[in-house]
Amino acid sequence: MKFTTRRRAAIPAALIALTALTACGQPVPGVGAPDGDKVVITLSAKTWNAGLASLAVSERRGYFADENLNVSFVLLDGATIQAQQVATDNATVGAITPEPVIFGDQPSKRLGLRYFSSFYRKNIYGLRVPANSPIKSLADLRGKRIGAASLGSAAVTNVKVALRDAGIPEKAVNFVAIGTGAQQATALKNRDVDAVALFDTQFQIMENSGIRLRRIAMPKIDELAGGGLAATSANLRKDPALFARIGRAVAKGVVFAQANPKAAIDDLYAAHPDARNPALPPQKARANDTKVLQTRMYTLGVQPGERQWGILKADELQRNIDYMTRAGLITEKVAVNSVFTSELTGQINDFDAAAIQAEAKRAAS
Repeated sequence: MKFTTRRRAAIPAALIALTALTACGQPVPGVGAPDGDKVVITLSAKTWNAGLASLAVSERRGYFADENLNVSFVLLDGATIQAQQVATDNATVGAITPEPVIFGDQPSKRLGLRYFSSFYRKNIYGLRVPANSPIKSLADLRGKRIGAASLGSAAVTNVKVALRDAGIPEKAVNFVAIGTGAQQATALKNRDVDAVALFDTQFQIMENSGIRLRRIAMPKIDELAGGGLAATSANLRKDPALFARIGRAVAKGVVFAQANPKAAIDDLYAAHPDARNPALPPQKARANDTKVLQTRMYTLGVQPGERQWGILKADELQRNIDYMTRAGLITEKVAVNSVFTSELTGQINDFDAAAIQAEAKRAAS
């Protein structure tokens, strides 16, 4: 299936403006079957990291090749830009968090994106404090400083809505931009902030640096869906078998990584050497990244009590629509069935998961 670049007049101006201001990542040479169907997948990341290791597994173990796919990955700084690239057919699929997909489905926007598989089944964002902090609940945050990677982060919006739901004025707390990487740990160690609103793997990286954290519950927010693999509705209708194959190749990597995260990290390093932290001894870097991947598998892996990967449920996505309405992020009605389809779940899981798990157990760890 050939994807061509075209422009949709209905794409929100904010998306186009943001894309113009941000350098889009360039796809690397494809992996998988050299003569397979060309597929471009966008990821919201600046660099390859442990949270993406399951995709490296699909590269290294030939799962993309098995599905006759030639896959190029594009790393982009944010879900909004991912949505724009998928909507204009510059990318085939995006692993996208819900906000831009739901925003773009408002009748006046008509971005036309639809999930065909979950990716982050649960909300990856959260709120945590040092383990010995006196802060026990949202109510204890009055007058406190909350650090986030940037003030425009979805993590900040999550906390603001959680505070509002709890009857706490947004102005009762101060949000502070603390950057990424080591800057986040430094801000907490130096007590520049009292709490941090980040996503799952960032919390684990801080734990790896020696900072013990404790979760602060955010009712309703913690129950949000985390996002999924999205494509345009038109392309899903045109070639559903292609997207089932993409989802199946991704699912195999997830099943492997869940069964043997250490081997998945080895695949990540082999496929993307820059993912390993050169400042640490190799075994320490591997141990740290394994913990990061295990944290990500909590939201990415096959969920407890379920046998299939990539399950999508209307009630889970409806919570995100309701959340965005309360947050003022959307002002028009969005029908949950227009932003997702579960029709491909069975085809995506049409492989021998036990054989993948056995392969993972045989891999060196």
